[in-house]
Amino acid sequence: MTTSEATSVDVGMLEEMFGLVGQVAVVTGAGAGLGKAISGLLAGAGATVVAADIRLNTAEVTAAELRAAGRRSIAMELDVTDEASVVALFARVEEELGGVTILVNNAGVYPQRLLEDMPVEEWDQVHSINLRGTFLCAREAVRGMKRGGRQGRIINISSIAAFNPALMGNTHYTSSKGGVTMLTKTLALEVAGDGILVNAVAPGGILTETRAARSADTATWSGPATQPGRFLLGPAPPIKHAAAVLFLASPAASDVTGQTFVVDGGFLVS
Repeated sequence: MTTSEATSVDVGMLEEMFGLVGQVAVVTGAGAGLGKAISGLLAGAGATVVAADIRLNTAEVTAAELRAAGRRSIAMELDVTDEASVVALFARVEEELGGVTILVNNAGVYPQRLLEDMPVEEWDQVHSINLRGTFLCAREAVRGMKRGGRQGRIINISSIAAFNPALMGNTHYTSSKGGVTMLTKTLALEVAGDGILVNAVAPGGILTETRAARSADTATWSGPATQPGRFLLGPAPPIKHAAAVLFLASPAASDVTGQTFVVDGGFLVS
């Protein structure tokens, strides 16, 4: 075999392992940050990406940028806490694109407040978006995949906070992400026989626009994540965390289910 032939085989193997041509991916919270990075990677691998966000204008920007780069993407408005909104989005994806084969449950919020000062409305809001939203979208994705006889992937965004407290004032956030992690395991068990793989990514130390804005007032931050050196590899841009989602969505992860892939720059071992 010549060098050129060997290179050709290698490239073909990589395309087969990581290519997503023919796949339809719904990414929630796709208007910014990690969701936008995930949308870009999945589209770059060949998937048609539904950029879903409660702020339709930001979702439209993501979709437009992908189309300008020669990718296939459409924007859709989605409130993950509203059952009717979730059902309507998946029905539209079914009608216009033939149904979802990849779902990335990325939409989430992480406000800070000590438990003793926390109004029940804020607790409910965080759990409604982070956990209820993940449940609603996963349920509709599973229903559609089964109805259409399609195998598929569901990737939930959890957090290092599901394993170890990172900041003070995050009890609502950490408990919601702990729920996402266990939802991932249990759902994986339920749907493995249908060829649907369910995994999670647990990021830590993402350099997003929101993080940058919140970091401007570091005086209010305390906890392990603020200690020098806890992120052994330092904070990372969203694309590095999105790469884990691409792996779990790809054929390369065809024997992986019920797992949570930690991408935290070494925080949990420091």
